Amino acid sequence: MPSYTQNLKETFGLKYDVKDIGQRIKKLREKQKMSVNFLAQKSRIDYGMLLRAESGKHEPMLSTLLRIIHGLNIQPAEFFEGFG
Repeated sequence: MPSYTQNLKETFGLKYDVKDIGQRIKKLREKQKMSVNFLAQKSRIDYGMLLRAESGKHEPMLSTLLRIIHGLNIQPAEFFEGFG
């Protein structure tokens, strides 16, 4: 049985799910040539949590996602416009 987070797109008609968010974080991090460790430190979050978020295995809380976005030096709107 698929998990709740895997069906967010279908259930709520969203354009993205946990895996998409993780891929977006990774893409933006790599574009800026940041290591996972550097972004974790800059965002003040646990390295392992960031790895799990990037892989889509962990759904970050909004406050954590905003810290990651801040660590990427972008605005939340810029992060989410990638899903348009």
